Amino acid sequence: MLTKDKLTVVQWQAVRNTPHHVIIAVSSSGGSAFDEMLERSAGLQAVVDATNSTHPLVSEIGGSSHIMHAQDDVRKWFYTLDEAHRTPDRLQEKALETARHALDALGTHGSAEDLMHYGEFVLSLATRVARAAREGDVMGIGGELVSEKERKFIERLDQLVQERRPR
Repeated sequence: MLTKDKLTVVQWQAVRNTPHHVIIAVSSSGGSAFDEMLERSAGLQAVVDATNSTHPLVSEIGGSSHIMHAQDDVRKWFYTLDEAHRTPDRLQEKALETARHALDALGTHGSAEDLMHYGEFVLSLATRVARAAREGDVMGIGGELVSEKERKFIERLDQLVQERRPR
């Protein structure tokens, strides 16, 4: 199984940062500020829970120092954007871009099993974030568990993961 030591620094950063970009991409897709807070909290908990993974690379992503470095990298990237470019669409594109780099690195250095574990982790994280809060509800009544924008992003992410899986 692939470990961080077999990746370059840039490849590891893509693998480590992708979950955090996915959290922001999904949580910024709509809803209130409170919804975003709930979704980001659920996403971070999913990253922390990764330490329980049987796959060493996924498990390492959940380490506290790696979480802190990933959040610093994402924050630095975000604040390089002009205010006009800090949009949900741009955040989704960045998440897909980093996911593409991460999956390419795993495809180059890892096995089909590595791609499967990582892809499932990122997709389950995105789904967990999307289901953490109802969008469009009024005091908990109505709304939808996963918004259309969240669903479309998760479908694009899933397509990216499926394209990288060996047949």
